[in-house]
Amino acid sequence: MAPGSATTLALEVEALTVAFVGRRGQVPIVTGTDLTLARREILGVVGESGSGKSLTSLAIMRLLDTSSVRIVEGSVRLFGRDLLTLSEREMRSVRGRDIGMIFQDPMTSLDPAFTVGYQILSVLRRHTDLGRSAARQRALELLALVGIGDPRRRIDSYPHQLSGGMRQRVMIAMAIACEPKILIADEPTTALDATTQAQILELIRQLADELHMSTIITTHDLGVVAEVCDRVAVMYAGQIVEQASTQQLFYHPKHPYTERLLLGLPRIGVAGQMVGIPGQPPRAGSFPPGCRFAPRCPYALVPRCVESLPPLRDVGESRSARCVRSDELSLTGIGA
Repeated sequence: MAPGSATTLALEVEALTVAFVGRRGQVPIVTGTDLTLARREILGVVGESGSGKSLTSLAIMRLLDTSSVRIVEGSVRLFGRDLLTLSEREMRSVRGRDIGMIFQDPMTSLDPAFTVGYQILSVLRRHTDLGRSAARQRALELLALVGIGDPRRRIDSYPHQLSGGMRQRVMIAMAIACEPKILIADEPTTALDATTQAQILELIRQLADELHMSTIITTHDLGVVAEVCDRVAVMYAGQIVEQASTQQLFYHPKHPYTERLLLGLPRIGVAGQMVGIPGQPPRAGSFPPGCRFAPRCPYALVPRCVESLPPLRDVGESRSARCVRSDELSLTGIGA
C-alpha cells in the first residue's frame, strides 16, 4: 500500500530527532525521521539492533525517559493532531485509547505482582465507563479473541504461570482493549519459537483487519515484513534509508543497505553462502559526515558518498531512498 494523501493518513512523523541529553549536551540518536502511516495499513520498520526502531516507537508514544532521552525536534501528528504539543495528562488519554502498543518483552512489560486479568481491567477501567463486572466480561472476551484457551481460568493467572506465547497474547489483548486507531508492535515475535511467531503474526494481521487498525511493526526480521506488511521503512544508524512497498523492496531495493539485508536471508533451494555486512554500524555521537552506511557499502564513492549526508529523496513509484547512486545502481532483490 502506498502512502496516502493527508486525508487518508492516520499518523505522520516529520523530522523527528531524538537525542541523549547529558552534561556534555545533546547526542542525536534518531535524526530527521519521516514516516507516514495510512489508514488500515501495516507498516514494517526494519533494521539491525540499535538502528533506532524501538526508540522511534517510544517517541511516538512519548514514553521516553526524559531525564536522559528527549525529543528535540519534529512533529508526530495523529489524524492531524500533534501529539508532541499535548500535556502528559492529555497524552495518557491517547495511550491505550487512540494508540495501543505491544512491548518487546511481555515478561518484563507485564507486572508480575498482578494477575493478567487485573492488568487488562486496569486499561478498560481507565479508558471506558465500564463497571467492574462489565469490564471483567470484556476482559474475558479479549482473552478469547486473542486465542487464549479457557479464559475464565487464565484471567486469574499471573504472568509467570503463562508461556511466552500466551504472555504475548495477553499484551495484545491489553493493546487492543479499547480498539485503538493505531497499534504499534515493537518486536512482537522476539524470543518466541517459530510456530508461535507465525501464530502471533497471523493474530496481529487478523485483528488489524477486523478492528480496522493502522499498524506499525518494528522488527529486525525481514521474514516478518514479508509475511504481514504492506509497506516497509528501513532504518540504519538512526535514519530512514529507504521506504517502499513490500513487493518493491524485496524485488528491487534502492539502497545498498537494504540489498545487504536481503542477501543475508537464507533461501530455500538457493545454493551458496549468505552474504553478510562487513564492519559495524556507527555509534551515536560518532556518525560520519556523509552517508552513514558508506564505510560498509561496496558501492561507495569518494568523495561523493563520504563528504555530505544524502537526503531521503523520491525515487519514483511512491518510494524514497537515501542514496546518491540509487538511480544508477542495479541492486539485487530476492523476491517477496
